[in-house]
Amino acid sequence: MERILIVSYLPHPGMRAELLKLLKAQTVRCRELGLLDESVRLLGEGTHGEIIYIVTIRSSADIDRAWEDPIFADIDSQISTVARLVLFQSMSEAAGSYVDLASLPIREPH
Repeated sequence: MERILIVSYLPHPGMRAELLKLLKAQTVRCRELGLLDESVRLLGEGTHGEIIYIVTIRSSADIDRAWEDPIFADIDSQISTVARLVLFQSMSEAAGSYVDLASLPIREPH
C-alpha cells in the first residue's frame, strides 16, 4: 500500500536554497530507485520558514529501501547540516483543523 510521507525542516539561516536543492536530489534518487509513485511531490513553507516536504512512496518497504541506499543516506546527511527536523505539530499552521502553507514551485526532470 502506498505511503504518504510528510517531513518538516527548519533551514539554518541562509540555507533555505541548499535545503530545497537537497530535497530535490533525494526525490530524483528515489525516482531512480523506482520508490516513488507518479504523483507530484509537494513543497510548502510555514510562516516561520519551515519547509514541508510531501511525497508518496510506493510502500512502507520502499521507505526502508531508500534508507539502505548509500546515495540517499549521503544526501540525508547533507540535509542535516543545512536544516533541522521539526515536529510537524509544533508548527503554528498545524494547530487548526487544516494546514495552510505557502506553496513552493516544483521543477523535476521528466
